[in-house]
Amino acid sequence: MKKALEEAEKKARIRDFKVEELINQAQVGLSTEQQRMLMEVLHNATGENYFIGKRRKKTDGVKFVQLIMDNVSYLNDIGYLKSAQEAFLFKLSPYVEFKSNVLIEKVKQVDLDSDDLEMATNALTPTYLAKEFGVTRKHISTIMNSLLEKGILGVAEAGMTTEDGRICTSRTWFVNPNIMCCSPKDGIDRATQHVFKKSLKNFVVEGSSKKHNLPVYLF
Repeated sequence: MKKALEEAEKKARIRDFKVEELINQAQVGLSTEQQRMLMEVLHNATGENYFIGKRRKKTDGVKFVQLIMDNVSYLNDIGYLKSAQEAFLFKLSPYVEFKSNVLIEKVKQVDLDSDDLEMATNALTPTYLAKEFGVTRKHISTIMNSLLEKGILGVAEAGMTTEDGRICTSRTWFVNPNIMCCSPKDGIDRATQHVFKKSLKNFVVEGSSKKHNLPVYLF
């Protein structure tokens, strides 16, 4: 009995030493194998299942879009966009849906009862934007169609569905992720990639026959 207790204490000391050693190493970073060992030691010691996670920061929930800087800089250098088009594109940034780059109505929270909220995420229309921006629908349609011709905006094919299940029609508008991206740069929705697969390739600037390509293509 005494020998068994001594053996158990020895194993406990070894286990505690391993835990302390791994925790100390965590200050400089653990390898994948060390992380696995730490989780296994903690499980054997407590019987509980653990995982390594990261504490959320206040900025984790901040919404943002990314400009592909090399491409924007290149378009500026060659004078591809007019000032009004650049300004309009900037104003569109709050309306870009994550991952799909679909232009959607601003997310609005509508009280259903004391606790539940419903989020409205309809694909936007020129009429909706006209009301948002306080201009005529004709003005919005003109500038959106001009950006469509230049490959900055795109529209879906009827019946197209995004990976997250959004059913698109020919009236569903997208922003080209090679210019303004609202997703991981290696995780752009396949439907969006299809819409822009030929956009901004061998394109020309108005008044010139020289062909251009962007410095960076994400797909």
